[in-house]
Amino acid sequence: MSVSYVGVDVSKLTLDIFVEVNGQGKHQTFLNCPAGFKDMNKWFQRQKVKDVHVCMEATGSYWEKFAAYSFEEDWKVSVLNPSCIKRFAQSELKRTKTDKVDAGVICRFAKAMQPGLWTPPPKEVQVLQALSRRLHSLMKMRRQELNRKEAEYEKVVKTSIGNVVKMLDAEIAKVRKRIKQVLMRHDHLKKKHDLLISIPGVGEETAHLVLAEIPNLDFFEEAKQLVAFAGLAPREIRSGTSVRGRSSLSKMGNARLRQGLYMCALVAMKWNPIISAFSERLLQRGKPPMKVLGAAMRKMLHIIYGVLKSGKPFRADLASA
Repeated sequence: MSVSYVGVDVSKLTLDIFVEVNGQGKHQTFLNCPAGFKDMNKWFQRQKVKDVHVCMEATGSYWEKFAAYSFEEDWKVSVLNPSCIKRFAQSELKRTKTDKVDAGVICRFAKAMQPGLWTPPPKEVQVLQALSRRLHSLMKMRRQELNRKEAEYEKVVKTSIGNVVKMLDAEIAKVRKRIKQVLMRHDHLKKKHDLLISIPGVGEETAHLVLAEIPNLDFFEEAKQLVAFAGLAPREIRSGTSVRGRSSLSKMGNARLRQGLYMCALVAMKWNPIISAFSERLLQRGKPPMKVLGAAMRKMLHIIYGVLKSGKPFRADLASA
């Protein structure tokens, strides 16, 4: 039985789908909600679409509910890096960008590249992921309010901002408590958490982030793959003898993980003996500070990978080997 590749362009409210039926491309739009998922399933049955392989981009969090539904329906599911789809569309010289066109591009990419399959993380990891992301949002709101308070000079407005900050502090405390409860209830998460915080520079927030955003380390055969997943792999621009662009981080990966490692690396450059010595060597060679920071982020991810894979706490003598 031939596979029916289904390209899905996901938005907040709708799902635009494109599938080939008997060699003919068909497009349809459904609501991005449980009722819309069922309508899509019925449409597949009417169109005699079988052995479904649903492919979608990892844009925001709008794809997650549909991906989970598709998995429960025993459909094959692939969640794709949006940058891959963008490059594939450019290779087709696409000049039009609509939801219908994007769904078709995703379908053709999946058929040509046959991407790996996605599986949902365990329920406790899903809860931890949701709580970790909520904590990140609350802390971001808190910083925004404090910045407004610093710029404000009207006392009544400062008081109002102070009240909001107190409310946010209370919510942050509740979410942190819930995260601790999840860790205490699940030994495998607690063990990984303890391994992570044994690394100088990795605090509670970073540990929660890593556990939430890297639910299955077995997916990565080596640390370099994890670095690429986080979008921390260096991107070099070179062509012939004359083109020498400045290298930079690819940023084609998990932005949440990359943002969390930024602050983690800054702390590690001061307190982690391995990262501190590594960064100092790069600075002495004349490397720009931001490139050194990027290298420190990659180094930290290598250490995190090693600690979790080995199941042993951080040791400076082993990390430097």
